[in-house]
Amino acid sequence: MKIHKKKIAFVIGALTPGGAERVISTLSNQLIEKFEVTIFTFTKSNPFYRLDSRIKIIPCFDKIEKPKSIFHSLRLNYSLVKRLTTLVNQEKVNLLIGFITSANIIATIAAKFNRIPCLISERNDPLKKDIPRLWLLLRKRIYPMANNLIVQTERVKNIYTKMLKSKRITVLANPISSDLSKLRTNNPIRKKIILSVGRLNDDKRQDKIINAVHDLGLKEWKVLLIGNGPNKDKLNALIKSYNLTHQIKILSGIKDIHNYYSEASIFVFTSKAEGFPNALLEAQYFGLPCISTDCNYGPSELITDGVNGFLVPVNDQEVLKQRMQQLINDKNLQEQFSKKGKENTENFTSGKVTAKWEALINNYI
Repeated sequence: MKIHKKKIAFVIGALTPGGAERVISTLSNQLIEKFEVTIFTFTKSNPFYRLDSRIKIIPCFDKIEKPKSIFHSLRLNYSLVKRLTTLVNQEKVNLLIGFITSANIIATIAAKFNRIPCLISERNDPLKKDIPRLWLLLRKRIYPMANNLIVQTERVKNIYTKMLKSKRITVLANPISSDLSKLRTNNPIRKKIILSVGRLNDDKRQDKIINAVHDLGLKEWKVLLIGNGPNKDKLNALIKSYNLTHQIKILSGIKDIHNYYSEASIFVFTSKAEGFPNALLEAQYFGLPCISTDCNYGPSELITDGVNGFLVPVNDQEVLKQRMQQLINDKNLQEQFSKKGKENTENFTSGKVTAKWEALINNYI
């Protein structure tokens, strides 16, 4: 007798490289054993991360032009709501899960039209200053209509209790990709490489790493900045201005990230804003000694300063340089951070985190 699984669907802009996209892919690959899983995207894109062949991917549109005004933005979002509402009905979805602010809002409205429950997942710093005013207003109005808001830390939850009742907010950390877990080796051969992974934008502040390497004169060390984004040309120009093109490389579109986690000796993360940093979690899981800025949300959940890594104040170039030099010079400290960091990540394995997601889904489905 065939068992009919309930249908759940994620909603996100696209399946490009990124933390939220990695989390959706990891959760989908695990949840497909218990549910029929669909991923609705705003635009068509080839999934950057591996997805189980049983998972459906359905784009709302092939491509979307960037809106040039508030009027165009409203018209675009009306079209997305209308299209998603139709697709959810056609696919007979039982529960929707939004990821990131715009998808959360559109998913919640589409779920209401289809009279099905909706979970939304906020991935960013809730106090970020550069969120468009329209989305802030919509977030305030629409989020309370969702059945449950999923956030990644207790501190973020405290911010959102002004918008939703505490019992309708759930704290669930990011899972480490099961695909990545299988690729961790016990005794990797480390090289003199400083690694940083993240989108090349104003939030991630990779220029701080470049400046530090220049000021410290780390001639024996290579630096790899893995990611893509609007600041790529600007960062390459900074590297060139310091005559460090032989030493600092920017790599984009990297799929075998595990090789870099296994080869590097130190991981440096310089964000000024985070929701919950996947890359920092993954680096710790692979045993990399980590230095991170103590931005509002995320790093302090993973690093206890001086015990399993270093936390440095946001934008404090001098302290960043001091900690980098200290860690480079102290092999015993590297080993301590590596061991303690790995121990800390065991609670974030995909099986443990997905079990909590499954329980939450079953509460509403």
